[in-house]
Amino acid sequence: MSDLVERTKLFREFPLSVRIAQRSWITALAIPVLSIRVLAKIKVPWVVQTILGISGFLAFVGFLATCWVIIRYPFIGMVDAADGDLYAKYIEKTSLLIKKFVGLCLAIGLGISLYIPIADGRITGAELLWMTYAGIDLIFVLFLLMKYHRFDHPTTATLLRCSMGLGVLFFPLFLPVFIVGSGRAKRLLGEAQEQLTN
Repeated sequence: MSDLVERTKLFREFPLSVRIAQRSWITALAIPVLSIRVLAKIKVPWVVQTILGISGFLAFVGFLATCWVIIRYPFIGMVDAADGDLYAKYIEKTSLLIKKFVGLCLAIGLGISLYIPIADGRITGAELLWMTYAGIDLIFVLFLLMKYHRFDHPTTATLLRCSMGLGVLFFPLFLPVFIVGSGRAKRLLGEAQEQLTN
């Protein structure tokens, strides 16, 4: 319970699952980004598939580790890392204006993707599934733009930190564990507050 009260610690002292989640997501993203020129020149399909498969596997590991952290340590987003935290180093320190601009672009893109099937008039099953996914994601993005604060919403902060912000794109997939983690965070933080007042 002391971890709930502690505000700063070294990133290497964070639970292993937090570090695995963050490193898996960033590596999964870095592999295709850094090797895009090589992938474009390679004419052997299985090499490209293998490289992209490794990236996908790491994203899956990151997803599972993030799910575990959200349930087990939903409050960890409230703790500041003194060193080694890539999210704090590269994303938290990014200008608020840039983050708001990226969020606004994402919200507009999601809104357009929701409008297109409706404008067409005939919605297929796949489009309905996409509209559900994009609708949930749009609500989450709007929440981040208008209401989110790290200390008021610890489970959201935990999701963002573990996934290096990529959890925003996959939020509908995280929703079941997010609900469980939010409930657990409220209970644990309530207990910690009671212990402090007693």
